Amino acid sequence: MNAFSPENRGDRVAGICLIGAAAVTVFAMAHHPSSHHGAGGINAWVHGGMIVLLTAIFFGFSHFAVRRGLDRPLILSGLVAYAISAGAHIAAALINGFIAPAYAEVGESVHDILLLCWEANQALAALGVYATGTAFILWSVDFGWRPGKLNRIIGVVGVIVGVVPAVALLTGQFEMDVKTAFAVYTAHAVWVALVGVHLVRRI
Repeated sequence: MNAFSPENRGDRVAGICLIGAAAVTVFAMAHHPSSHHGAGGINAWVHGGMIVLLTAIFFGFSHFAVRRGLDRPLILSGLVAYAISAGAHIAAALINGFIAPAYAEVGESVHDILLLCWEANQALAALGVYATGTAFILWSVDFGWRPGKLNRIIGVVGVIVGVVPAVALLTGQFEMDVKTAFAVYTAHAVWVALVGVHLVRRI
């Protein structure tokens, strides 16, 4: 295939987008404030940035799924799962980055509202982890069926980072506080970057 064909140029754009977004996601989570109070503008910047990054990753994965074939059940179901993940994580970021901080400025009179925001954030973040894990597992099974060392590595890593955080969350081993979210999203970012490398190497 011609290295300068439109298909390969699209692979390169999507791959670089995944690699870059994965790296910046880790950087953004490392600067995530631990509370709404006294965080200043950094809270909005971090969560707003995460929304942009989630959108970029969804773009990259959409291109990946199209190239793999949306007529294939594993690929299409993985994309549906990741769409649910992206929506849940974006909603969680909106709550923690914009809605809860706005109410936190009011004072103690909105304690119940802030508690509701926290529970909603936790529920959405958990849904995002489960849906991301489902997408990664489905796509990793597809990688595992293909020849090549890189495909096998991507498949194994995808199953690990898809299963372990989801099972730990489901069994109550942790909740999605800042430190845990950093660990989970960093693990997810590793697989996002690996898929990006796969797309770039198609050139």
